[in-house]
Amino acid sequence: MDLETRIYLFTGFLESGKTTFINDTVLNTNFCDDETTVVIACEEGEVEFDAKKMKKHNTYVEYVEDMAELSEAYFQFIRDKYHPTQVLVEYNGMWDVPAFMNLKYPEFWDVVQILTTIDASKFTFYVNNTNMRSYLFQHCAQSDLVIFNRIDGQKKSFLRNNLKAMNGRAQIIYELNDGTIDNTMEEELPYDYNATNFDVPDHDFGIFCYDVMEHPERYANKHIRIKGKYIGKDRNRADGFILGRYAMVCCEQDTSLIGLLCKSPEWYDKFMPDEWLIVEGDTTMDYDTDLNMNIITLNVTKIEGTKPLDYEYVTFD
Repeated sequence: MDLETRIYLFTGFLESGKTTFINDTVLNTNFCDDETTVVIACEEGEVEFDAKKMKKHNTYVEYVEDMAELSEAYFQFIRDKYHPTQVLVEYNGMWDVPAFMNLKYPEFWDVVQILTTIDASKFTFYVNNTNMRSYLFQHCAQSDLVIFNRIDGQKKSFLRNNLKAMNGRAQIIYELNDGTIDNTMEEELPYDYNATNFDVPDHDFGIFCYDVMEHPERYANKHIRIKGKYIGKDRNRADGFILGRYAMVCCEQDTSLIGLLCKSPEWYDKFMPDEWLIVEGDTTMDYDTDLNMNIITLNVTKIEGTKPLDYEYVTFD
């Protein structure tokens, strides 16, 4: 079915760069060529839309002050007034994102992309504050693209790993304070992955597992010792089990599993779920046809029980 109107949802906190991003998209790219575009602004920050400049690109701005205004009737009003081919919604950072996704739109209208802007200089505060983390999770959980801006002085691995715990499929763009894209290589990891033998520090569990997933070639033919919880038998690999821990993405009831595939004919089914273990073994890299990618397997040579960590959730600082 062909869409009549595409909806692009822009999420993020006030002053996170949503308006700047939309302004740049409309005024400085060909995104609105041969389109009739409506911008629905649900909050007003320091940066404003210039209606006259927007109109030159066949783009019109409407303002919404209350979430209750967003309804099928409102979108029908927009449809009848402008007959847009695309709608850009600058969503209020304190409104409920799932509620927007559950709205009814006119026939042949649908949300095709969610884009989230984040001020990287405030990201640590958002992650560590329970209330703000809940909103941050809403912004990011279904995003297709996340733009971290103002990243000067911020660790990209900290930004990336926390985001991937909330939404593993999101693409990420990093912008420096001057607005240019940062394409530099990642900073050094907090451990030496070139070492043939190493223990994975408890506080680096998440960083390690994500790097294993993104760069498996770094971890082939290593001898590794790592602590985690027995999650259960692997569904697709004989003699396999998952050693993992959870990252808190919103609250203690909403977590994301981060783990490592282990293989042991002797011990793969001998433990209880959530039992804490120290696992030691040698790694191999193999191609997984289901995932269509290379993966690392830890072939276990030694397992011992251990006491739980005082704080069991994964962190990325």
